[in-house]
Amino acid sequence: MSPAKSKDSGERCTSCRESGTQCTFDLPIARRGPKSRTRKSQSQSQSLVEASSTAELTAPVSATSSARWDSNAVDLGLSPPLMVRSVSGDATVQQRWQNLSRALAFITNDLHQFVTRCFDLFFEYLYPLTPLVHEPSLRDSLSCFTQFPISDGFNGAGILELWPETTFTLITAVCAEAAFLLPKDLFPEGQSVADIFLNASRACLNQYLEAELENPNANSITIRYFHSNCLHAAGKPKYSWHIFGEATRLAQVMQLNLETSLEGLQPVEAELRRRAFWIVYMGDKSAAILNNRPITIHKFSFESGITTAYPSGIEDEAPVLSPGNLVTNSEVVRITCIEGFNANLRLWQNASDLLLELRLIQDRAQQDLGLTNLQPLITAHEKDHLDALYVRFITCLDDLPPYLQSYTFAALADGSRETTKQFLIQCANLQVSIHCLRMVITQKLENLPYYKSDIGHSDLRKTEIARDMLRVIQEAPFWSLQVNGEPYVNTAHRGESIGNYT
Repeated sequence: MSPAKSKDSGERCTSCRESGTQCTFDLPIARRGPKSRTRKSQSQSQSLVEASSTAELTAPVSATSSARWDSNAVDLGLSPPLMVRSVSGDATVQQRWQNLSRALAFITNDLHQFVTRCFDLFFEYLYPLTPLVHEPSLRDSLSCFTQFPISDGFNGAGILELWPETTFTLITAVCAEAAFLLPKDLFPEGQSVADIFLNASRACLNQYLEAELENPNANSITIRYFHSNCLHAAGKPKYSWHIFGEATRLAQVMQLNLETSLEGLQPVEAELRRRAFWIVYMGDKSAAILNNRPITIHKFSFESGITTAYPSGIEDEAPVLSPGNLVTNSEVVRITCIEGFNANLRLWQNASDLLLELRLIQDRAQQDLGLTNLQPLITAHEKDHLDALYVRFITCLDDLPPYLQSYTFAALADGSRETTKQFLIQCANLQVSIHCLRMVITQKLENLPYYKSDIGHSDLRKTEIARDMLRVIQEAPFWSLQVNGEPYVNTAHRGESIGNYT
């Protein structure tokens, strides 16, 4: 308490009134300014609490282990160099794992085996659409997570093992994604365990949230993207949009629109960041078209535009070794499905460019209408540019490999190999998406003066698009439509509803 603020003995200073205590003069009067640290004899737990309350990042310390991080040797540019381990009142990762095991005891007595099954389902059915995690490293980190004590075992140089909290959060997020998005036919227990995995992942993320926001990596975006998907599937679209906004802002603050932002990173981390940026980019466009959300990531959002390269295949990369392991435990070799992912990216990027140009033309037309009170006409230059963008959009999937073309549905449907399933999932997604986007763009073109005289042809075009959409839905295996999730169903429904103009 400052004597200048409490000259009257019956009056308490502001700090004491807020805390409900009496003013005391236990400390010598000192000058204003930062307090000096004199209590060096405080316990380790008290020091961690101080670090948390003052937002300082403290290196992890373990009184029971002699293992120490060598930040110079493990400088992957992936995680914060310093992070609060566990503050007073927060559960350790080992406790969280035990709590999760108890929460799932009604359905399994082997959490490791059950999580492995979630991984298998995710990589078989969902990974082709969201290739955001490095499978060998994820599986190896799970093995380490269950075979070694958490306090002693995490002393390796793996991407996911750098911070146990991030590992736990990502593992449970992947499991939640599988539980929420896969149909009951493929994952009967999914509905029973979905909320448990999601709540565990969200709670652990909140424990290290501040440090992570200051030092984000690819997993930071991936985790939030999965959380957003789960919340949307749980019937919470507004909450889901909020979490997706966190992923979007992280991509912006990390400057992932620039390829130069990936320089100096390990190849796997750079590739995962590249994929994270582009999937947020696509999600942003999907939300804008299907749910009337604002477009927040496009080429005009950044002063330097978007220079980030398209993703490449990393599925043949060697997994990062887990702590305590000299050789990898994972023998999984994921056949790359990045060609289908990039085709989907091209589709949404070209559609976005066309829709943005339509907005610019409509905005200029409204300004001209306000100035002249005459019906504005699209200029020849605007029409030529619009036609070029439309041709680029409508032909962007012409060079797809045969296994991603719609005419191969019948041949692929009889296959049982995992790679065949991946291609079917991607093919169904691409074909329904392009027909929905064709329908949306056709409707937008009707609002332009130049195209209004062509309204009869527009109706015929809508009929043709609706027929193409129905043909794909009929030919694609039903399970391939199911695993694309609720947003995919909304896409198909949007195309059908727009086409139902009679």
